[in-house]
Amino acid sequence: MPTLLQGIQGFAGASGVGILCLSALFFGGSVFATNLPTLADFVASSKTWSGIVTVPILVVAYVVGLLAIALIESRMRVRPIELGSLQGVAAQRFSQLEQEAEILSGSFVGFILLGAAAFLNVWSFPGWRRTLTITGASLLVTAASAWRMSRDKHEAAKEWAIRNNGRTSAAGGKAAVPPGAAPETDRRWNRNDARPE
Repeated sequence: MPTLLQGIQGFAGASGVGILCLSALFFGGSVFATNLPTLADFVASSKTWSGIVTVPILVVAYVVGLLAIALIESRMRVRPIELGSLQGVAAQRFSQLEQEAEILSGSFVGFILLGAAAFLNVWSFPGWRRTLTITGASLLVTAASAWRMSRDKHEAAKEWAIRNNGRTSAAGGKAAVPPGAAPETDRRWNRNDARPE
Protein backbone atom coordinates (compact mmCIF):
# COMPACT_ATOMS: atom_id res chain seq x y z
CA MET A 1 0.00 0.00 0.00
CA PRO A 2 1.49 3.40 -0.96
CA THR A 3 2.57 5.66 1.89
CA LEU A 4 1.01 9.08 2.45
CA LEU A 5 4.11 10.76 1.05
CA GLN A 6 3.98 8.64 -2.10
CA GLY A 7 0.29 9.47 -2.50
CA ILE A 8 1.02 13.20 -2.23
CA GLN A 9 3.92 12.90 -4.66
CA GLY A 10 1.76 10.99 -7.12
CA PHE A 11 -1.00 13.60 -6.99
CA ALA A 12 1.45 16.48 -7.29
CA GLY A 13 3.29 14.79 -10.16
CA ALA A 14 0.15 14.02 -12.16
CA SER A 15 -1.22 17.52 -11.47
CA GLY A 16 2.06 19.07 -12.63
CA VAL A 17 1.95 17.06 -15.84
CA GLY A 18 -1.69 18.11 -16.34
CA ILE A 19 -0.88 21.79 -15.81
CA LEU A 20 1.96 21.46 -18.32
CA CYS A 21 -0.45 20.00 -20.89
CA LEU A 22 -3.21 22.54 -20.18
CA SER A 23 -0.73 25.42 -20.47
CA ALA A 24 0.39 24.09 -23.83
CA LEU A 25 -3.21 23.81 -25.01
CA PHE A 26 -3.88 27.35 -23.79
CA PHE A 27 -0.89 28.83 -25.65
CA GLY A 28 -1.72 26.84 -28.77
CA GLY A 29 -5.42 27.69 -28.62
CA SER A 30 -4.72 31.40 -28.18
CA VAL A 31 -3.33 31.43 -31.71
CA PHE A 32 -6.82 30.73 -33.06
CA ALA A 33 -8.98 32.16 -30.23
CA THR A 34 -7.37 35.59 -29.86
CA ASN A 35 -9.70 36.62 -27.01
CA LEU A 36 -8.60 33.66 -24.86
CA PRO A 37 -5.74 35.55 -23.10
CA THR A 38 -8.15 38.40 -22.30
CA LEU A 39 -10.61 35.95 -20.75
CA ALA A 40 -7.85 34.29 -18.72
CA ASP A 41 -6.66 37.69 -17.50
CA PHE A 42 -10.20 38.58 -16.40
CA VAL A 43 -10.64 35.32 -14.49
CA ALA A 44 -7.23 35.65 -12.83
CA SER A 45 -7.84 39.25 -11.73
CA SER A 46 -11.35 38.57 -10.40
CA LYS A 47 -11.35 37.42 -6.77
CA THR A 48 -14.73 35.76 -7.18
CA TRP A 49 -14.02 33.83 -10.35
CA SER A 50 -10.45 32.92 -9.43
CA GLY A 51 -11.72 31.28 -6.23
CA ILE A 52 -14.46 29.40 -8.06
CA VAL A 53 -12.34 27.94 -10.87
CA THR A 54 -9.20 27.07 -8.90
CA VAL A 55 -10.37 23.68 -7.59
CA PRO A 56 -12.02 22.53 -10.86
CA ILE A 57 -8.88 23.48 -12.81
CA LEU A 58 -6.73 21.52 -10.37
CA VAL A 59 -8.99 18.47 -10.71
CA VAL A 60 -8.98 18.75 -14.51
CA ALA A 61 -5.19 19.12 -14.46
CA TYR A 62 -4.89 15.94 -12.36
CA VAL A 63 -7.13 13.98 -14.74
CA VAL A 64 -5.31 15.29 -17.82
CA GLY A 65 -2.01 14.36 -16.18
CA LEU A 66 -3.21 10.81 -15.56
CA LEU A 67 -4.36 10.55 -19.17
CA ALA A 68 -0.99 11.77 -20.45
CA ILE A 69 0.85 9.27 -18.26
CA ALA A 70 -1.46 6.41 -19.26
CA LEU A 71 -1.11 7.31 -22.96
CA ILE A 72 2.65 6.76 -22.89
CA GLU A 73 2.82 3.95 -20.33
CA SER A 74 0.26 1.88 -22.23
CA ARG A 75 2.56 1.90 -25.27
CA MET A 76 5.50 0.47 -23.34
CA ARG A 77 6.22 -3.25 -23.66
CA VAL A 78 7.86 -4.19 -20.39
CA ARG A 79 7.79 -7.71 -19.00
CA PRO A 80 6.17 -8.07 -15.57
CA ILE A 81 8.47 -8.33 -12.56
CA GLU A 82 8.13 -11.06 -9.95
CA LEU A 83 8.66 -9.13 -6.76
CA GLY A 84 9.28 -12.18 -4.59
CA SER A 85 9.98 -10.94 -1.05
CA LEU A 86 10.42 -7.28 -2.04
CA GLN A 87 8.99 -5.38 0.95
CA GLY A 88 9.67 -2.47 3.27
CA VAL A 89 12.27 0.07 2.21
CA ALA A 90 13.17 -1.90 -0.92
CA ALA A 91 9.54 -1.91 -2.08
CA GLN A 92 9.22 1.82 -1.35
CA ARG A 93 12.32 2.55 -3.42
CA PHE A 94 10.95 0.43 -6.26
CA SER A 95 7.64 2.32 -6.13
CA GLN A 96 9.46 5.66 -6.09
CA LEU A 97 11.48 4.80 -9.20
CA GLU A 98 8.36 3.64 -11.05
CA GLN A 99 6.46 6.76 -9.96
CA GLU A 100 9.21 9.05 -11.22
CA ALA A 101 9.31 7.14 -14.51
CA GLU A 102 5.57 7.58 -14.98
CA ILE A 103 5.75 11.33 -14.27
CA LEU A 104 8.56 11.71 -16.79
CA SER A 105 6.49 9.78 -19.35
CA GLY A 106 3.61 12.21 -18.89
CA SER A 107 6.00 15.16 -19.10
CA PHE A 108 7.01 13.92 -22.54
CA VAL A 109 3.47 14.66 -23.77
CA GLY A 110 3.44 18.07 -22.06
CA PHE A 111 6.75 19.18 -23.59
CA ILE A 112 5.69 17.97 -27.05
CA LEU A 113 2.50 20.06 -26.78
CA LEU A 114 4.44 23.09 -25.54
CA GLY A 115 6.86 22.77 -28.44
CA ALA A 116 3.96 22.61 -30.90
CA ALA A 117 2.39 25.68 -29.25
CA ALA A 118 5.66 27.60 -29.61
CA PHE A 119 5.79 26.82 -33.34
CA LEU A 120 2.13 27.80 -33.77
CA ASN A 121 2.75 31.17 -32.13
CA VAL A 122 5.30 32.01 -34.82
CA TRP A 123 2.30 32.89 -37.02
CA SER A 124 0.82 35.21 -34.39
CA PHE A 125 4.12 36.91 -33.50
CA PRO A 126 6.29 36.96 -36.63
CA GLY A 127 8.71 39.37 -34.95
CA TRP A 128 9.51 36.64 -32.42
CA ARG A 129 10.04 33.98 -35.07
CA ARG A 130 13.65 33.18 -34.15
CA THR A 131 13.01 33.14 -30.40
CA LEU A 132 9.88 30.99 -30.70
CA THR A 133 11.58 28.59 -33.10
CA ILE A 134 14.53 28.11 -30.76
CA THR A 135 12.13 27.70 -27.81
CA GLY A 136 10.07 25.11 -29.68
CA ALA A 137 13.16 23.14 -30.68
CA SER A 138 14.47 23.27 -27.10
CA LEU A 139 11.15 21.94 -25.79
CA LEU A 140 11.27 19.04 -28.24
CA VAL A 141 14.79 18.21 -27.08
CA THR A 142 13.56 18.38 -23.48
CA ALA A 143 10.72 16.01 -24.39
CA ALA A 144 13.20 13.53 -25.85
CA SER A 145 15.28 13.79 -22.66
CA ALA A 146 12.20 13.14 -20.52
CA TRP A 147 11.43 10.04 -22.60
CA ARG A 148 14.98 8.73 -22.22
CA MET A 149 15.05 9.40 -18.48
CA SER A 150 11.68 7.68 -18.07
CA ARG A 151 13.01 4.54 -19.73
CA ASP A 152 16.15 4.68 -17.57
CA LYS A 153 14.01 4.95 -14.43
CA HIS A 154 11.99 1.88 -15.45
CA GLU A 155 15.21 -0.04 -16.06
CA ALA A 156 16.58 1.10 -12.70
CA ALA A 157 13.39 -0.09 -10.98
CA LYS A 158 13.68 -3.49 -12.67
CA GLU A 159 17.33 -3.85 -11.67
CA TRP A 160 16.51 -2.78 -8.12
CA ALA A 161 13.79 -5.43 -7.91
CA ILE A 162 16.15 -8.09 -9.22
CA ARG A 163 18.85 -7.18 -6.69
CA ASN A 164 16.31 -7.29 -3.88
CA ASN A 165 14.80 -10.69 -4.61
CA GLY A 166 12.59 -9.55 -7.51
CA ARG A 167 12.88 -11.63 -10.67
CA THR A 168 11.87 -10.84 -14.24
CA SER A 169 9.56 -13.49 -15.54
CA ALA A 170 10.37 -15.33 -18.70
CA ALA A 171 7.77 -15.27 -21.42
CA GLY A 172 5.06 -17.59 -20.18
CA GLY A 173 7.34 -19.25 -17.64
CA LYS A 174 8.19 -19.12 -13.94
CA ALA A 175 11.46 -18.13 -12.39
CA ALA A 176 13.17 -20.63 -10.14
CA VAL A 177 13.07 -20.04 -6.40
CA PRO A 178 16.54 -19.19 -5.06
CA PRO A 179 17.95 -21.43 -2.31
CA GLY A 180 16.58 -20.46 1.09
CA ALA A 181 13.82 -18.29 -0.37
CA ALA A 182 10.17 -18.60 0.57
CA PRO A 183 7.94 -20.74 -1.69
CA GLU A 184 6.84 -19.10 -4.91
CA THR A 185 3.60 -17.17 -4.50
CA ASP A 186 3.37 -15.94 -8.12
CA ARG A 187 3.50 -12.36 -6.87
CA ARG A 188 4.02 -10.38 -10.06
CA TRP A 189 3.81 -6.63 -10.61
CA ASN A 190 3.22 -4.50 -13.61
CA ARG A 191 2.29 -0.83 -13.89
CA ASN A 192 -1.45 -1.62 -14.07
CA ASP A 193 -1.41 -3.12 -10.56
CA ALA A 194 -1.27 -1.41 -7.20
CA ARG A 195 2.26 -0.74 -5.99
CA PRO A 196 3.73 -3.13 -3.42
CA GLU A 197 3.88 -2.34 0.26
